[in-house]
Amino acid sequence: MVEVAPKSREIRINFWHYFIFLLLMLLLLIVLLWVLLDSQWGASNPMAEWARKYLSQINRFRPGAKPEDNLANALRMHGVERIEGKRYSMFFSVTDSNSDPLSVLKNNVTIAVGEPGTTPKPVSIERINSLSGMKEWNDRMTFAAVMDYSGSMFPEDLDAIESNCSDFLSNLSFPYSGTVIKFNTQVQELIGVSANPSDIESALKRRVSLGNTALYEGMYKGVENIKGRPHLRCLLLTTDGNNNVYTRTLEEVISASRQNFISSFVFGFGWLKVEVLKKIADETDGYYVYVPDSSQLKTWFPKIAKIVNNIQVAEFFSPIDIQPGSSIELTVSVGSNVLKRSR
Repeated sequence: MVEVAPKSREIRINFWHYFIFLLLMLLLLIVLLWVLLDSQWGASNPMAEWARKYLSQINRFRPGAKPEDNLANALRMHGVERIEGKRYSMFFSVTDSNSDPLSVLKNNVTIAVGEPGTTPKPVSIERINSLSGMKEWNDRMTFAAVMDYSGSMFPEDLDAIESNCSDFLSNLSFPYSGTVIKFNTQVQELIGVSANPSDIESALKRRVSLGNTALYEGMYKGVENIKGRPHLRCLLLTTDGNNNVYTRTLEEVISASRQNFISSFVFGFGWLKVEVLKKIADETDGYYVYVPDSSQLKTWFPKIAKIVNNIQVAEFFSPIDIQPGSSIELTVSVGSNVLKRSR
């Protein structure tokens, strides 16, 4: 008896079924990646930061992101400095509903000071002048430009922060000193504190390699560089992401800034979480601006420079030795509005 093998049949694979399956899996992966990039994880993860640069060819900022700032109707207490004995200077700024700076009269300002934990008491104000009007001072401000060179930065982003920082300085109406700090995975000091505008300009334009985002370490280095300088001290921070190098914490940076009366003027763009900008600006008595696209920063640097030019300097007598932990209250009457700030 002879057995005959069954006739074999040709196996057919439905190409379109597999194609549709793979396409659906790819779409699911893209949606998942998009959600992760828009999360806190995506704002601080080095791999996500690298990937965002290429995915942002589709969208360079978070979907639904809108410009925002805290410049309007603001009162900020930027610092207190001993002149001699019991005489002090207070640096503060006031803005109107259009974010324009205001000059104030002595009768419209009340300053109260007290020992830590006590109720502040009003002091006698001798005079108030603008920072631009303090002609007897040489460098009236020392700033630290703290600049983000993380992997998610496009060439046009780098052009924007470099040129706009330069525009900020060109709009100042008084002598200044500055230091330039650039951060990626590490922190690089391109120039120490200098009063030479051309040297500062050169440092602002000098490129460094891209990496992760050592944001807090960069800010801390800026504070260390300028904390011993006279008169107004501030950080000029530009960034498109959240910290993902964990050598310093945000709380450390804010504490060091407050201890040394250093305000942060923060310019953010891209996929970052704006809540971090708000916290830095509010707790250091500074300002923040967020725009989705770095090309939109151009109008904001001159606005901040205009506010800085008109920072008010109140000279007063204090019954106590004012320290960073002292209780201080500032009240300014602007028309029918009364603005208050305390620390």
